[in-house]
Amino acid sequence: MKRLLLLALLFGMACSSPKENEKDLITVTILPQKYFVEKLAGDLLKVQVLVPPGAGPETYSLVPSQMKELSGSLGWLRIGKIGFEDAWHEKIVQANPHLKVFDTSQQADWIADEIVPHGDHVHAHGVDPHIWTSPAEVQKIVTLTYQALVSLFPDKTEVFKQNYEVFQTEIELLDNELLSQFEGLENREFLIFHPALSYLARDYDLEQISLEVDGKEPSPKYMSELIKHAREVGIRIVLIQKEFDKENALQLAKELQGEVVQIDPLAENWDEGLREIANKIVEASK
Repeated sequence: MKRLLLLALLFGMACSSPKENEKDLITVTILPQKYFVEKLAGDLLKVQVLVPPGAGPETYSLVPSQMKELSGSLGWLRIGKIGFEDAWHEKIVQANPHLKVFDTSQQADWIADEIVPHGDHVHAHGVDPHIWTSPAEVQKIVTLTYQALVSLFPDKTEVFKQNYEVFQTEIELLDNELLSQFEGLENREFLIFHPALSYLARDYDLEQISLEVDGKEPSPKYMSELIKHAREVGIRIVLIQKEFDKENALQLAKELQGEVVQIDPLAENWDEGLREIANKIVEASK
């Protein structure tokens, strides 16, 4: 009899434990946001990332399995103005009317071709979307992420608040670290295939020179001018994100008798990824 009771108890635990351990699902657009949410929530939540590693957030298309998983998500934290979100926002919302959507870029200081006042707000045209490459911008993103999580899970507010304060301090320390690292660089220009580091360059008084112009490959004339300028200022390193074709970057590096160096602005471990990028910019300046 005791054996039967024990078996029944174990069977009951096996049946109930997956449901009890099931975590609430939150959706984000890019991998660095997963890092932000987990810094705030620890292991309290499950985080779904819409744009997978190695994919470009400008052109990525959702697969059916992701759309299916979205149906179980309580909230979607947008990163702002990337092509993927513009293309898929309406479809995602229509398919998941219960889904609460939060824009974590609402406090961003955008780099844009044109800022047009409109009543009590402004419209930005030709916007550079890569705000997560700036610690100062990430502090704003994290604040809005924290507010979204509190809105969705008010019972976990105290945990979120404690982790938020710690994470904001860590971001400040990273900012100071980068300021120190870039201080005194003689050559503050760097070459990159796709202009993904505009906000990093702005914050630390660097100059980003990209091969890609308005999302297009460089023309022969532009490439010739780029080679001439790079030789004059002594640039020999070409940075490129891992999701892009290296052909043009390799051609430019060959002309400069230099090399192509891969970076990952979309690294999941956001702070480590930014440190690695900074190290490569510093090395490229020598």
